[in-house]
Amino acid sequence: MFYVRSCFDKPGMGDARNHFRASHREYLKAFLEEGAEVRIVMAGPMCVSDSDDTNLGSFMIVESSSMAHVEAFHNGDPFTVQGIFGRVEIVRWDRHIG
Repeated sequence: MFYVRSCFDKPGMGDARNHFRASHREYLKAFLEEGAEVRIVMAGPMCVSDSDDTNLGSFMIVESSSMAHVEAFHNGDPFTVQGIFGRVEIVRWDRHIG
C-alpha cells in the first residue's frame, strides 16, 4: 500500500532544519532499498513559491504493508525527533493513475 506523509515545519525552524538535515538524510537511506519495511517512493522538501526555495516542510510517498510501520518510520525521523514539524498528516493513498 502507498501512504502520503506531509509535514509542515513549525514557524522559525529553518536553522534547526539546516542543522539536522544531514542526520535526516542519513536516516532516510535505509528506506530507499527494495524490501524495506517502509520504502520511500518519492520525497523532498516543499517550498514557499516558484521563486523562493525556502522550505515549508517535507513531502513523501512511501510504500508499506501498514500504517503502523509508516508511523514508526515517521517517529524515528530526526526532523520529527527534534520537533521541527508543527503539523503532520499521514494518509493511505489509493493510487489510480501513474
